[in-house]
Amino acid sequence: MNNLAFKFQPAEPESILTTAEYDEAVTFGRSPTLIEEIKADYSAIGLIGEDHNKLLAYLAAISRKSDAPLNVLILSSSGAGKSTIMDKTLKLLPEEDVVRVSSLSDKALFYMPSNGLKNRILALEEAAGMKDSYAMRTLISEGHLNLQTVVGGSLQTHNVEGPVSIFQTTTNPEINAETKSRFFVLGVDESRDQTRAILTAQREACTIEGIKRKASQDIILRKHQNFQRLLQPYAVVNPYARHLFYEDDRLQARRDQPKFLNLCHAVALLRQMGKEIKSCDGLEYIEVEPEDIKIATELATELLGVSLDDLSFPARDLLRQLDTLLPKGKARKDCAFTRSDLMTALGWTKTRLHLHLKELLDLELVVKEPGKRNCLEHYRLLYHGESGHKFLIGLQCS
Repeated sequence: MNNLAFKFQPAEPESILTTAEYDEAVTFGRSPTLIEEIKADYSAIGLIGEDHNKLLAYLAAISRKSDAPLNVLILSSSGAGKSTIMDKTLKLLPEEDVVRVSSLSDKALFYMPSNGLKNRILALEEAAGMKDSYAMRTLISEGHLNLQTVVGGSLQTHNVEGPVSIFQTTTNPEINAETKSRFFVLGVDESRDQTRAILTAQREACTIEGIKRKASQDIILRKHQNFQRLLQPYAVVNPYARHLFYEDDRLQARRDQPKFLNLCHAVALLRQMGKEIKSCDGLEYIEVEPEDIKIATELATELLGVSLDDLSFPARDLLRQLDTLLPKGKARKDCAFTRSDLMTALGWTKTRLHLHLKELLDLELVVKEPGKRNCLEHYRLLYHGESGHKFLIGLQCS
């Protein structure tokens, strides 16, 4: 049966779902295993592992329909697969909801069409391509941009409406701190085990089974695109907000707690098809449930804690590996190493090591040994695992 079953808004151009497509999308949205199915579908379209990153990216995409979207910055070494997470996520979205550019000039955002970004995804290939992030910060914080120029002696005003969810990828850990604080910072799994799994998947893709799986990907993509088209931009009420706790030992918590609350809202929006639609004074809304908070807490504990840290994900990985390689206790202070030692032990390239070792040096987790002229530079590790505590957020038990 191919007759008109459901017309969704807003869609440009107008699109139509058949009855079969509508039923499939609703069944998917009401599934009690929705979260696991989303992760499995990511794997089916070629994204190996990265379970937390998959779900956070998907929720950020969903949040474009809210008044306070989530923003994602994917930071990793070159060739680690940061673009893959963004590419696979964008394929799961209706194409009319995605604005994708390779880079932006300093003022380009101010000249976007008035409604060109509203409730859409703005995907940037490489954060380094944008020299000035003032416009982006303003768009995130204020939800709109306002440009006033003088043309022919008269003042003209141009508004760019939000909200918009922004996806960025970069290899540069030295992102402007004000910009970085507005994003969930995702790090790609750069471990050898992950590399092995990816290489295996690449080989499997060349087999007859792999070709058959690739042919079935269009079915998965269409299901997700239709599901997202059916999602409504309901207001979200969190009746448990007063019972949430959030670590307050850092000033940054003032900015990051709203991210966690918005993450709870995004989970509720994702699971809206299984919720009761309530009404108050003509306003339709859905409520955050304990299960939504549980999902958001598990994600935030793993991912939001990274954005609270002053180190990029690759630098944290370097620190962890140094902590494993070098002796513990008092013996550590007498153990000096060179960059060549690390490249041999870790298999890192010179450029990658230089970039992330500098982060450890800047924070004095690693220090340079005074040495003789024309000799190799030696370093010592001052870190002893003292900041390895878990980041604590969530719902208080009554």
